[in-house]
Amino acid sequence: MNKIAKTIALGAVLSSSAMAEGWEQSIDLGATVSKGNSDSILVSAGYTGTKKTESDEYGINALYTYGEEDSNATIHEFLGAGYVNRLYSERSYAGARLDVRSDGLAEIDYRVGLTAVAGHYFVKNEKTYFALEGGPGFTVDQVGGISDEYLSLYVGQKFEHKLDDKTRIFETFGITAPFDDLEDHSIVFELGLETFLSDSLALKVILQDKYEAEPAEGSDNNDFKLVTSISYKF
Repeated sequence: MNKIAKTIALGAVLSSSAMAEGWEQSIDLGATVSKGNSDSILVSAGYTGTKKTESDEYGINALYTYGEEDSNATIHEFLGAGYVNRLYSERSYAGARLDVRSDGLAEIDYRVGLTAVAGHYFVKNEKTYFALEGGPGFTVDQVGGISDEYLSLYVGQKFEHKLDDKTRIFETFGITAPFDDLEDHSIVFELGLETFLSDSLALKVILQDKYEAEPAEGSDNNDFKLVTSISYKF
């Protein structure tokens, strides 16, 4: 199964698992096409699902991005995450998260990490939340054609603030590293703005940066992109 097929299959599994009562879900679609001195295309497709109860939190987030210029691929990436948290107080929680990444140009054929997480909301109200979390995990990956598996350490942070009834800003940060080589870490950072255009449609802009301390040979440390899409809520 090639990487595109794996990506589509994983996205389908994530989406189907979220089709349950009480979930807030959205599908994001974006595209940019240019013709002239250079021919380029950038397309993105994403899915987000969240569910919160008095005692539990669930979340799924997946984004696939593909771009090419003059028939040469410039972006070919899937980034996904899912979590289940149990609140054992109003602001503290424990749970598990699954992170998945595939990036053809960075030579990350796959990276899958399962982590046990403990976290705390330092701010939590109707408009704003800010939380820190972290814990040990197990990661398998194949980078630059070399397969590996290792115990890992994850530290993350998440933030959201509603500017008004229609607009919110959100941000996440996560750093993961092998227990026995913390310098070989990877970072995923996202900063986004979402504003509703109607009851079911929203404009979403996401600034995303991924950093590899020890990238595959010939790849850069940083991978930065700005994704604009229309989000359908259901």
